[in-house]
Amino acid sequence: MITKLIGKLNSTVKDPGLESKTPEGYDIIGDVHGYAGELTKLLKQLGYKEINGVYIHDKRKAVFVGDFTCRGPETRRTIAIIRKMVENQTGYAVIGNHELNVIGHFTKNDEGKTFKPATGSNKKIMDLIKQEYLYEKDLLKNDLKWIRRLPFFLDFGAFKVTHAYWSNQNKRIIDEKLQNKKLTKKLLQKIFDHDSPFAEAVRQTTRGIEINLPHDLIIKDDRNIRRTNFRIRWWQNPKDKTFKEISYGNKFTLPSYTVPPEILFPFEVYPKKEVPVFVGHYCMSSDRMIPSDNVCCVDNCVANSGLLASYRWQNGEPLKITNFVFQEKKG
Repeated sequence: MITKLIGKLNSTVKDPGLESKTPEGYDIIGDVHGYAGELTKLLKQLGYKEINGVYIHDKRKAVFVGDFTCRGPETRRTIAIIRKMVENQTGYAVIGNHELNVIGHFTKNDEGKTFKPATGSNKKIMDLIKQEYLYEKDLLKNDLKWIRRLPFFLDFGAFKVTHAYWSNQNKRIIDEKLQNKKLTKKLLQKIFDHDSPFAEAVRQTTRGIEINLPHDLIIKDDRNIRRTNFRIRWWQNPKDKTFKEISYGNKFTLPSYTVPPEILFPFEVYPKKEVPVFVGHYCMSSDRMIPSDNVCCVDNCVANSGLLASYRWQNGEPLKITNFVFQEKKG
């Protein structure tokens, strides 16, 4: 039945990794963070039906912007839902920074050591994930190998999807390394060593553009922790703008005076003439999820006090808040 429904889909996408037949519309779903219950409710709310264990819509497909792991109570089940959709061509997914955290913690290098063991609160998150796979360790390894084959970018022609920052230059760097469509252990070592153009491209793609604060500017968040860097609006040139003007997705207040040019560095600004790009990562309130005519953040922060969000994309329509669908966190 799934094959029959997929056969009805009907337009063309750019990436060779995407099949040639596509649906009438897409549902771009924000950071799920292990909230599988909310995800299944959202999918049903969007009109998807579970058929033979796979969620499917006869006219639309889901696109997951990464960070579907960690924080919530059901990372394993969330991965299973998304994996089945991707493998049955009813959905797509990209890698986020939290997927890299999970890969780094649970994947061992050739010397038998984990690439990047988690510490502090992240270690507690990884321990909970380990418990979810307690009696199926082989399944954890298998799921991690599947995640390592996911792309960092998806280009549908009329719109694009990545986790935190779209850069054509970074895409070229990453695509050149991922010629076999997999994050090999050699490439993982490069990522976690942080000392190569490839590692920097992956970091920016999954974490956005972050700028170090001046040493004499003391900024603390609501937990009274000093912050040393901040995320910026990578679709704007930051030159001659204030900290507040270029800030995006920061949970602390930045000053309204001009950013010193010496702390800025070159990066590829996403052009205004480009097609819309969808990202997650930034944990935004609903009134700030469309910060530009061609940039849309679908992360409404379900892992904290927000909701699981989805944007219903229709070709030819401008980005608008009324296209969002939200699913509240249970309990």
